Amino acid sequence: MNEPVAYINVEKRTLEWATLIKWETPTVAKVDKVPLYTKKEWVGLTEEETNALIQKWAGELVFEVTQALKEKNNG
Repeated sequence: MNEPVAYINVEKRTLEWATLIKWETPTVAKVDKVPLYTKKEWVGLTEEETNALIQKWAGELVFEVTQALKEKNNG
């Protein structure tokens, strides 16, 4: 699950991170902490997806090499 890694605490006017940081602006409303951003879990390719990409790229490479050799030898 994505968890916030930092918050703005509007009531205290602080940035809650590894260390507290404050800014000097007046607060006009009382609101809950606001997440700045969240970490997202890295999702990799499955073995099937990886193999499909390798086959596609290999096929394209063989085609391109074949075309280049045909042009070179027929020209």
